[in-house]
Amino acid sequence: MRWYTDKVRNLVSEEVAKKLIRAAWAAKIQRGPDMLRRHSYRFLIVADSRYRDTGNYWRDKYMRDSPVVSEAWDNYAEAQGVPRETLKTSYKGTRGDKTDDFWLVFNEGMDYCEQYYGVFQHEGYEADDFAGAIYRASRDRTEELVHERQILLSTLDRDWSQLVDESHRVYFANTRVPFPAEKIQERLVGELGVKEHTMHKMGFDLDHPKNLAEYKVLHGDMGDNLPPGSPKCLFDLCDANPDWNIEAVFPRYESLLESLNDPNANDRPDHFESALRAFATVGIEAPFRP
Repeated sequence: MRWYTDKVRNLVSEEVAKKLIRAAWAAKIQRGPDMLRRHSYRFLIVADSRYRDTGNYWRDKYMRDSPVVSEAWDNYAEAQGVPRETLKTSYKGTRGDKTDDFWLVFNEGMDYCEQYYGVFQHEGYEADDFAGAIYRASRDRTEELVHERQILLSTLDRDWSQLVDESHRVYFANTRVPFPAEKIQERLVGELGVKEHTMHKMGFDLDHPKNLAEYKVLHGDMGDNLPPGSPKCLFDLCDANPDWNIEAVFPRYESLLESLNDPNANDRPDHFESALRAFATVGIEAPFRP
């Protein structure tokens, strides 16, 4: 997004911009996490998909029916000194609408991904839910290749950091270059990095990343509009919600497992090289480290 708005949007036609956006997605995927040396690897792409009727996710449905969540909002309103009815109590209810720039970048990227690789998504579920299912497959399916693989969670979403588990070779590959003043500079981290970041940002001393959900029960996550006292299942990606989980609802779950267990790399070096040529042709800097 930042690369598009800063380097592309006002410099080329819309037609050229769309081609460059696709090239940016292709190059970023083929490059892999840029804190590592470039190498062939196997990757899966997961994405959010909202319910068509509500424009929200399963967590919102759960929240509407949960007396525990209702009580949590009552307590939050009292603590804030505001009437309960003045609060937006839906899941992610305080977030603004996505911009036209966002949807242009997103839609061109998804079109590219679905054309060449496929995207794992299911109506009402978030990419978080798929990340949790992938972690559980790594943890629990001990007779399969996924249990032996090193898994890098390449994302900006810090919720995924609770899935870091060195005993199962799962690491967090943050896609953002740190700002100069940030305390935590490492972008590829194991359990210690997650614990340090949580202490620095939240003041919570984790004994293991998987317990991040317990902190959020106590303190909430207002970025997602979840007040303190919300049920753990709304935060927990490590253990499947009994009623709302990818293993139970996703009709292509076996395909997900097949992809996780496929020993072959699925990157496309030819796409990487053609993307670099596209950037060079118009004289625009590539949106990643070489």
